[in-house]
Amino acid sequence: MNNTRTSNRLIACIMFSDILGYTSLMGEDENLALETLRKNRRIQEPIIEKYGGTWIKDLGDGVLSMFPSATDAVSAATEIHLATIDDPNLVIRIGLHLSEVIFENGDIFGDGVNIASRIEPTAPPRGTHISDAVRRNLSNKKGIEIKSKGDFNLKNVKEPVPIYEVIITDEFERVMPIGFYDTFEETSSKYKDSIAVMPFRNLNNDPEEEYFGDGIADEILITLSNIKELRVVGRSSAFQFKNSTLSTKEIGKALQVDYLLEGSIRKSNNRVRINALLLKVKEDSQVWAERYDRELFDIYEVQDDIASKISKKLKLTITDVDKRVAPINMEAYEQVLKGRFYVDKYITFFDKALACFTRAIEIDPNYAEAYAELGNLHFLYTMYLLSPPREGFRKAKFYAEKALSLNDDLGSAHFLLGQLYFWQDWNFDKAKKQYEKADQSAIPFYFTGTVVDPWYYAFGFGDFEKAAEVTLKVIENDPLSFFNQYTLSCYYTWGREPIKAREVLQNMLLAVPNYSEAYRLLAYNSFLEGDSERAVTEAQKSVDLSNGIGWSQITLSIALAQHGKHEEAKKIISTLEDSSETQASSPLGIAIIYIVLGDIDLAFEYLNKAIAYRDIWMLSLKYAPEFIPIREDPRFKKLVDKIGYPS
Repeated sequence: MNNTRTSNRLIACIMFSDILGYTSLMGEDENLALETLRKNRRIQEPIIEKYGGTWIKDLGDGVLSMFPSATDAVSAATEIHLATIDDPNLVIRIGLHLSEVIFENGDIFGDGVNIASRIEPTAPPRGTHISDAVRRNLSNKKGIEIKSKGDFNLKNVKEPVPIYEVIITDEFERVMPIGFYDTFEETSSKYKDSIAVMPFRNLNNDPEEEYFGDGIADEILITLSNIKELRVVGRSSAFQFKNSTLSTKEIGKALQVDYLLEGSIRKSNNRVRINALLLKVKEDSQVWAERYDRELFDIYEVQDDIASKISKKLKLTITDVDKRVAPINMEAYEQVLKGRFYVDKYITFFDKALACFTRAIEIDPNYAEAYAELGNLHFLYTMYLLSPPREGFRKAKFYAEKALSLNDDLGSAHFLLGQLYFWQDWNFDKAKKQYEKADQSAIPFYFTGTVVDPWYYAFGFGDFEKAAEVTLKVIENDPLSFFNQYTLSCYYTWGREPIKAREVLQNMLLAVPNYSEAYRLLAYNSFLEGDSERAVTEAQKSVDLSNGIGWSQITLSIALAQHGKHEEAKKIISTLEDSSETQASSPLGIAIIYIVLGDIDLAFEYLNKAIAYRDIWMLSLKYAPEFIPIREDPRFKKLVDKIGYPS
């Protein structure tokens, strides 16, 4: 909310919140009471900010804040209750009133503030009471109902005040992602300190060299992630603040870290100047700084020195990484950094990344990390239906094994091999062994902070709850990662938790309104819920935004089939079959369409094709809900046996 205005009088919705039983808790367990107070702030601050509100001040165990509209305030109050519902010590009451206030020196004054403070004690535990002024200015909000509680005589208020209770229904759609609020409570006991590594600024002002600053920061991040007592925020979250004008405190608060590592880099021929600066967020103060003027070939030494000095400043122990091999040729190293830069820019830049990694191994045929990156890229090509599974996975496996033949301590290559055993070979035992080798490898790589890919639990054992649980732990270290939020929504979707899935997906769409995959998964949830009309609308939106690539057309055809528009669904099948010669397809997806159309024989025909094709999503067969209609068919068991799920 913007408080810079020529007049300090404004109309605002004032919120008072209070923790019930806090005084008693303080008398019984002071440490628990103080932690409860800290948790209350961790929860309320991001919610108030997300709904456009302003945190005014703490009032003991209460909070005073204000919002630009009644709808924003009621939505924020509702989400605060949902975020604290499972904490027996954090039982909150909230009161709201809309009126003119005086905003001055960061505080607010006026009769409206007094009325809001008097309304709050009338609310039930975990409840919100509002005045008639709030009710009248409240726009229709899905999932929120209002119930009259009659007139109340409030202290120091002359006339009786009509009071209304806010009722939350299951349709309320939260803004903050699942698991966001308790992320840092869990990490506080596990880690001594936390840090975010920001992209190093490119002082050459050459957009073509932007990759170098990102790459150096990424390498330092990878090394720091091996300090067991240090929580290192994932690059997806930290790099969102690239070129940000926010202050150190604001970025630190958003990422919930104690320290920020910032830097700049200037390259000139074969020399490089790097400035590194470690900042303590709370005091906005400099802890350590150093300038390095080195030959480009010394870049690994500089990266390790920065990580080592940070660990010493924070009095932490860094894992020995002396098995890490510096590249012989710095041009090859730069090609790898540039390739990673393009991979992060997503599908449309994959071909540029391919050219970079290919060039790297041409320059240095013994560069193990370049082979690992090339293998991972072919894996991504396959997973995004840009390459047929047999061809794409074959290349990925070749390069992963080549990387390990050059250096068996390369964690990233072991993890990739685990992925290939899982998705291509359906060999669950070998996959898990490679995941574990990746975790134990001497050469670090920053993946997610977990040993086993969550899909292993979801499709290998049908444990979607475990997959979501593991992903929430990943989100602890990378809270702003779209990829992590997306996979979380997948596990909720297939785990038949549509409300949770929609919460995550709607939150993603608030940040990126044209994210086609979010609409596709919304459509899939609607399909699984039996709401075919909504499924068609959402799936069509996904097709429009993605230009029909990936699974968007398959999802639209499934929705149309469920909605009774069989000819339109079959028309899409024909289009998919016609294009199968020129682009990767999914026989399994077509099989699902035929299941919904009721043509079970054709469905099994395509499922057998999917087995032969090594369709990447064949692993979903045993536990995904869309196959429930055919699970009792004897042909289904034969297919399951061919995959060889663990017992």
